[in-house]
Amino acid sequence: MARARQRESRRGLPWRIVEHHYWSRNVFVGIHDSYETQVQTFVSAKGGSRDNLKLTLEETRELFDSEMLRRLIQQGVHPLRDVAHAYFRESDVAEPYDSTVSRIYHELSILKEEHLSVRDFPRDGKTKEFARLFQEVSEYYPQRLGRVKDLFARAQKRFDKLLPGFAADTIVLRSAYLFRDELWPATPRPSLTRFLGKMFPGEGPIHGYRSVARSFLKAGFYKHAAACARMGVASAGKEAQARARSARAQHLRETIADLDRLAARAEAELAALTEQAN
Repeated sequence: MARARQRESRRGLPWRIVEHHYWSRNVFVGIHDSYETQVQTFVSAKGGSRDNLKLTLEETRELFDSEMLRRLIQQGVHPLRDVAHAYFRESDVAEPYDSTVSRIYHELSILKEEHLSVRDFPRDGKTKEFARLFQEVSEYYPQRLGRVKDLFARAQKRFDKLLPGFAADTIVLRSAYLFRDELWPATPRPSLTRFLGKMFPGEGPIHGYRSVARSFLKAGFYKHAAACARMGVASAGKEAQARARSARAQHLRETIADLDRLAARAEAELAALTEQAN
């Protein structure tokens, strides 16, 4: 009974990890890219090398959007850290992903405080105390930002290793399909196909599409089942052409046929429901 309650309390946590992981990663990429663009603009305007770049107070303020940094921490990394703790820390074995997310939260929190200290420090612009603070923060910005970038890369690598463990979770399967545009909004982006390929490394993304479509079909979501199956057919068709002479090609063709049948069944069920409603 206790184990049943424990499993129920953990239900939904894998999807929350997936959701907050990608949201945080996407927002950080935006912050990092904006920072790099600003730095390159200043280098081009001032000349010289990036390592010797000297910025004014106003220019330093422009390096980060304080509101986006706050949102990244409060709406992304903070809840990701909490849900990772809840999911992974019931075991006595330390999970590297959980530890890395905690480090990301710590580094970003320091970065935010450094930025605010420069922005809000009581000053007349000439005091030695402020000058020392400004110099320290200016030097630490690129180091800390680079450290956070490396930590996100490390978290992504470990996250990919964890994904097969979520393959039987219907909430993760269906939600990844339903919210795919929110999870991967950038172009080019790691698409749903790539995500399913990581989740099903043995049989590949086509098996993932079939699992998602079957889950929708079983639950009576015929429209989503059909659309997902058709999406899987389109994705697998490209792979089948690329592997036309390989041993895997026959397996792909068989799975494509299975997806076609699944889509046809879902469409028939949907048509029957529509006719009954009319």
